[in-house]
Amino acid sequence: MYFPYLRGKQFELLALKELSPLLGQRRNVLPIIEPVRKPDGGLTRCLASLSENQLKYAVVVNPSVGELHAEMIPDAIASYVQSVKLPGEPALAVLINETTDVRATLKDYANSYGNAFPLMLIHNGLAEDLEALRTGSDGLGRAYDVIDFDVRKAYFRAFGNDQILLRDGFERAERNADYLNRGETDFSDDHLFYATEGYAGFGDYLTIGEGYAEGGFTPRAVAIHWTYESREGGPIKIRHFTSENNGDIANVGGKFLEAAEKLVGFLDRESIHTVASEVIRQQYANGTYPGLGIVKKLSIQNHLELVSTILAR
Repeated sequence: MYFPYLRGKQFELLALKELSPLLGQRRNVLPIIEPVRKPDGGLTRCLASLSENQLKYAVVVNPSVGELHAEMIPDAIASYVQSVKLPGEPALAVLINETTDVRATLKDYANSYGNAFPLMLIHNGLAEDLEALRTGSDGLGRAYDVIDFDVRKAYFRAFGNDQILLRDGFERAERNADYLNRGETDFSDDHLFYATEGYAGFGDYLTIGEGYAEGGFTPRAVAIHWTYESREGGPIKIRHFTSENNGDIANVGGKFLEAAEKLVGFLDRESIHTVASEVIRQQYANGTYPGLGIVKKLSIQNHLELVSTILAR
């Protein structure tokens, strides 16, 4: 099972919503969504689409970034979960790291939700009191332990089997232009080894990475991040297709077409035909620029479809 980790920004939610019919045919993807803004109709429509296509999902109730960043459960999320009947088969996720007050966090969760939902613990750091975390969450319906790659050994001993391995496979550059001379790199091979290493599933931060930025600025360069499988049974690789004329912030649409030309040539050579790749081909053929948010959405959708397709074999 694949557990992609997304922040609840507009185009990430759209990526999930639009691709959920295809993912629902396979049911091998369980998205984790961390809201970064006050929950609204975009999140509600995304969750409804996941449910309609019989996909399970998890919503983080104590976000670590964005305007809802809080150690405990912010009122905006608590009221959303309590007032909006979450559709389908949701789980609620709690982020845990080395600064988490384990007892207070679990008490807050218990007071808000009891054991009404399956509980997912996302271990991003080594909590100080692992025993209190394990025993305290047992009575709250803990169903998932998602373990960051860097702390996996400590948690594997403390929590046993049926864990999900979470790794950031995206190597972020400081500027988009820095991707211009970056070659192809391995993104992940966790899909090949997670089961034999004792994990029940694996996850990643897609082609966005764990780092969080609000965005909103006009870039000097346009970079399109694309994952693919160079050979069946091999690792997932990533390439970055970047514009050439990056001296200023003018003509972002033209820079997109420069990057898209490189990507379409690659897609044709490799005979890649995901839903997202066909959209990119059409945009390039029409000479149109969909906006950077749509470019990000298509990159996410390509990765979701790629991993789901690999697992479906």
